[in-house]
Amino acid sequence: MTNVVQNIMHILLIIIFMIIYILAFIIVKPFLINHKRKISTLFLKISYLIYLGVLLVSVYLFMFFGPNDLEYQISNFFFLGLLICLFIPNLGILFRRKVEKYRSEYNFAFSMINGIIVFFIFYKLIQHNWFLFY
Repeated sequence: MTNVVQNIMHILLIIIFMIIYILAFIIVKPFLINHKRKISTLFLKISYLIYLGVLLVSVYLFMFFGPNDLEYQISNFFFLGLLICLFIPNLGILFRRKVEKYRSEYNFAFSMINGIIVFFIFYKLIQHNWFLFY
């Protein structure tokens, strides 16, 4: 019975994460490009969608295939890093329209931040062996 419940949880979580990603895709509108800042806007939107996809997959892997004794596996520094990884890119994509003067630099900076966070998440997934195909 627990195997059936666990399979239902897997399916529900996959559906919820797909809905989140589709909503983010609709809100970010990656194919609607600003005519003044084409490249920087495209970099920001694509890097954010890549970041969100990697984050959702890593949360899924962590929830179902991560360690059982969580308090021994995650340090305070790692937990703080994960919190930063959750909030900084989302705040960056939300406040991008408030920045007008240095918008291209802002877009490139947050594209770089998104890339660094994706690298950090991949590094931690490999370090803790949370990949399914590992």
